[in-house]
Amino acid sequence: MKKFSTLTFLFSLITFAMTAAPATFGKKVDLRAGTTIMLELSETLTSDQMTTGKLVKFKVTTDVVVDGRVAIRTGALAWGRIKSIDKATYNNPAQLHIEVQHVQSVDGQQVALNGAEQILKGTYASQGMQAQMGAAITATVMNDTEVRTK
Repeated sequence: MKKFSTLTFLFSLITFAMTAAPATFGKKVDLRAGTTIMLELSETLTSDQMTTGKLVKFKVTTDVVVDGRVAIRTGALAWGRIKSIDKATYNNPAQLHIEVQHVQSVDGQQVALNGAEQILKGTYASQGMQAQMGAAITATVMNDTEVRTK
């Protein structure tokens, strides 16, 4: 009898999940190319310690909402790389050229971001530069991407 009631409970639970799931889980939304993603640095960058090609970690600062559903959640990781470094000169401070490459959506896929170059520039001529953790960066979605939301 106990097995029968357990099976009945599991069957009703599965039936409920199958009928409720389409309404609440797994809805696909189209994340359009050009959608702005607000990011912040997850680490401090110093021109003296960076090398070309080094990976740079970012965090999303604002939910990206499409059709009332969150496609990219606040706190999601994004990655970029150091594209080039301009050393400090007598007249100019050091500069880091960063290319943001991709961000993780709520369904776990890596969404390609526009590789538009971001330039982080030092404050004083003839000195290196330092970008503090939390510095704001923006990027845009490169291609239309279908995201499965919760």
